[in-house]
Amino acid sequence: MKRIPSKATLLKKRVRKIQNRAKFVGFLYLIGTIALLAITACMPILTGTCITAAGATDMPVLTFYQPILDLFAGGAEAFNSLTAAQITKLIVVVLFGAMLLTMAINVLRSIGKLGWLFKRRASYSNGFNRNMYAMDDMADRFSNSLYALVMINLFIYLFSGGLPAEGQEATVQLTTNAYIALGVGFGLHFICGLIGGTVTLFSTGDRVEEEVRENGLFVFFVRNLIQIAAVAAIGYFLLQESVLVAKIQEVLVLVIEEQKPLAEIDWMSALPAGLELLAWIFVAVLVGHAVADTEFNRDGVVGSGMRNFTIFSFLAAVALAAGIALPMLGIGVAEATTELNQNLLIAAAVALVAFLLDCIIRPRARDDMGYDDVDMDAYFQGGEQKYNNTII
Repeated sequence: MKRIPSKATLLKKRVRKIQNRAKFVGFLYLIGTIALLAITACMPILTGTCITAAGATDMPVLTFYQPILDLFAGGAEAFNSLTAAQITKLIVVVLFGAMLLTMAINVLRSIGKLGWLFKRRASYSNGFNRNMYAMDDMADRFSNSLYALVMINLFIYLFSGGLPAEGQEATVQLTTNAYIALGVGFGLHFICGLIGGTVTLFSTGDRVEEEVRENGLFVFFVRNLIQIAAVAAIGYFLLQESVLVAKIQEVLVLVIEEQKPLAEIDWMSALPAGLELLAWIFVAVLVGHAVADTEFNRDGVVGSGMRNFTIFSFLAAVALAAGIALPMLGIGVAEATTELNQNLLIAAAVALVAFLLDCIIRPRARDDMGYDDVDMDAYFQGGEQKYNNTII
């Protein structure tokens, strides 16, 4: 006759299985965080910027500060006579330095979580969940590095020249390393998110209970995939009509080189650039949600931060629609026009569709199964967890 495993044995096996899963995912997050730092520091993501001025094959970490050294070579007088072009280069250097620093801090903070990640015994305050908490913290560090990679390189691209004018050849281009970094980043984002989403929480009290997910992960995978595609499309079409950096450089020339007072600047002409900046802020929030593990959280649609994409995709659609309307009202242009801006129109439409899909694509509600309905004898005879919310 087959021996029926005891409750304590089943509990021990289940806890070890979940802990090992958390350890595996957390270790992958650490490897991914280190890989993003290594690629960013050692492989040029963009060519044609002041960071890679010494050559596309040089490691950016060894060349990105060259514009600062060039300024110091001119002595103190060089800082007193800064031009708009030099300030733009300094902005690029600061952005790249901030990206490297952010990624390095994320690596150190992830390494600091290894102690908790590989704990086996329960603690009084955290029970058996220290591995899961460490995994979640390491997921945040990885997501933060991926976010920095995407957003900071986007603004480096803009401040380094961005898209060329019609008929001109692009001076700033993505390298193969960029696609490698994005492939590593988003590949691990989905793999770790899907596996880490199955790491459950063990609550302790009079008895140890496993809080099982109410819904599967497939619908959240689809939601996240749509979110990433939508953000990429919005960013691409917004880049086509970007006037933000050009307006910033124009203001810098007027204030620094021509020394005009701020009161004499035509700020109404800068309104489209200001509206674009607002749109980029909304896009930045959308990117932050898309690259995080929020969609794979254990609480499903009621989890913390799950409404962020819904809210800010709608706000992005409104901001982009306003950007379409400004030229038609004669604001920011020499004269009013009735022609619709096709690129902004597509970006606004994508943001609106993303908002609607985020509201529509949700898991079907399940009837909660109470503890009184659980057949405990069938559970322990089967030797594995067959019911949701089962007390083990």
